Amino acid sequence: MLIVALVVAGTTGVLVFGSDALGDVQDRASAGQAELAMSTVDSEVSEVALGYASARRVSLGGQGQATLDEDAGRITVERVGANATGPPLVNTTMGAIEYRAGGATVAYQGGGVWRGERGRTRMISPPEFHYRWGTGAGSDPTLTFPLVVLRGSASSSEALRFSDGPTRAAFPNASAGLENPLDAGSVRVTIRSDYYRAWADYFRTRTDADTVTVVDANRSVEVLLSVPTRGREVRNSIAARSPTVTVRGGATVDSYNSSEGTYAATRGENGSVYVGEDLVNAGSGTIYGDMRVDGDFEAGGGIDVEGELLVDGDADLSGGGVSVDEKVVAAGDLLLGGGGALDSPAVVGGRVVETGGGVTVNGDVRAGGDYLSADGSTLDGDAHVAGDFHPGNGQNIDGDVTAAGSFADAGVYPNVNGNVVENGPAPDLSDVSAARDLRPPDLRPIDRTIDARVATAAGSNDNAGSDAARIEAGNCGGADPACTLTNGTYYLDEMALSGGDSLTFDTSGGPIYLVVDGDVSTTGGSPVDVTGSNRVHVYAAGDYELRTDWTSVGDRGDQIWLYGTSGSTVTLQGGVDFYGVVYAPGNQDIAVRGGAEVYGGIVGGVSDVQGGTAVHYDTVLADQRPVLTDGGGAPVTFLHVSVNEIHVKDA
Repeated sequence: MLIVALVVAGTTGVLVFGSDALGDVQDRASAGQAELAMSTVDSEVSEVALGYASARRVSLGGQGQATLDEDAGRITVERVGANATGPPLVNTTMGAIEYRAGGATVAYQGGGVWRGERGRTRMISPPEFHYRWGTGAGSDPTLTFPLVVLRGSASSSEALRFSDGPTRAAFPNASAGLENPLDAGSVRVTIRSDYYRAWADYFRTRTDADTVTVVDANRSVEVLLSVPTRGREVRNSIAARSPTVTVRGGATVDSYNSSEGTYAATRGENGSVYVGEDLVNAGSGTIYGDMRVDGDFEAGGGIDVEGELLVDGDADLSGGGVSVDEKVVAAGDLLLGGGGALDSPAVVGGRVVETGGGVTVNGDVRAGGDYLSADGSTLDGDAHVAGDFHPGNGQNIDGDVTAAGSFADAGVYPNVNGNVVENGPAPDLSDVSAARDLRPPDLRPIDRTIDARVATAAGSNDNAGSDAARIEAGNCGGADPACTLTNGTYYLDEMALSGGDSLTFDTSGGPIYLVVDGDVSTTGGSPVDVTGSNRVHVYAAGDYELRTDWTSVGDRGDQIWLYGTSGSTVTLQGGVDFYGVVYAPGNQDIAVRGGAEVYGGIVGGVSDVQGGTAVHYDTVLADQRPVLTDGGGAPVTFLHVSVNEIHVKDA
């Protein structure tokens, strides 16, 4: 009897376990069939949604039940931060066709196929969410998202029919004033779905893990992309749009290379000044480099340019006191006067006009127009013009004159000692292209970027457990220990250090982002220094007043970046040494006074560089760009989002 019982029990166990195993096999087979069916749905619906077909029929194989739920899942696409006005671009349910097989559910939703089983989800095939950010031409970061939404009523185990419905262009949409490229702010895509974790995994593979946020309580995932309002590399000591740049007597603009050594060890003459519109010079300092003017230039005071003066317009040197060591290149006319001398060669696309007597031209001149001389002037260099040469009465011409036109001396009596050639060849004016093709820095204001930074940092920062509160209160010295910030993002209402306060930015763990919704001031012997190899970025909505040193590692001019708005006042004075970049394009009030020295560069309206001060351009900045992405997240410049409605019914 015992043997029989064991045999019976064993047989029963085999039947039970065998039945369970068979069930598992059948479930896996059914789930595999469901994946195949939904993958076919994906392929056929894409054909309809993208306009390659008006309708498609999909056979489900007669196993399991496919059901359409119009309300399954919701997607929101919205602009946030700067320029964020109006309703969301997209705010709609996506719908889903769900095919249940055993303990698994396979669904087609939002243009992708997803599988859920035992509390876990994964992607079978991806949605039409395409994010591209590469290098080279046409590499602007772009998001293309032709969203598929399902509408109708269907529940079938046999076949479904899909047909095209209306398509709405959410962005760009010219009639609504929504156009590419994006100029500021961020784009946030939020999806609520039973498959939200699988959506999150997919977003991470396509963008960046730091841009994707999962909220389990809402069964949602969010991906954030922000407009990268990046300026160009900092290629000049001073880059300004100001109509007047004042570099006073005794002020110096030169260069060094911190990648090779300190300023003292690598001092050079590449400290160029760029002005983005017409310039009236009102100073008498020295520029050890080129001066580039993207407009007309008027000399309102003496200045010594050790390099070239390149002007994409008229160069008016008639105010006198301008010395150019290498060459004057102007796309327009060259005006001389005031009893001054032109000692350097000059190449101009237009005329040469002497506006008063006593002008001495020692350098060789080539011009694309006429040469109009003043009475009593002196030409010691050679002149080669594409038009006529008009000598002045009593003019001393000791150089040679070649005119493609005539030597128009009727009624005047010049003293000609050189050779004169009329109807000669045209001069070589190829150098003029250097003035016409100036590569301007990006001088657009960054106010929206700073507004977005302030809004973002106010809501999410690393202040907790840091010295941020002590810095804001100015308790970083005296009876209080010095303050230190490490890698992270910090938010302050204002920053005012004085009376021996001390602040260290320790970047050994990564970059530091300090966002200030007010003014930044360091006075009264309150030094700021950087340790570690990473950068420090300070974004301030108010003014900057620096009267104490801000020092970097190894004299680096690319380690500290101060970002300002078009309305901020930036003042460096009191003998301060500042190692870094002042980046406030569109600003008209940046002043370097009282023996202050900048080791790095300035981008913005430089209203005054006083005598005894200096701007030492760090040439490593030629390959460095500011970090201006508005609201965090992966960058995006072009956005293409549409809502493609697909109608579903039983076939």
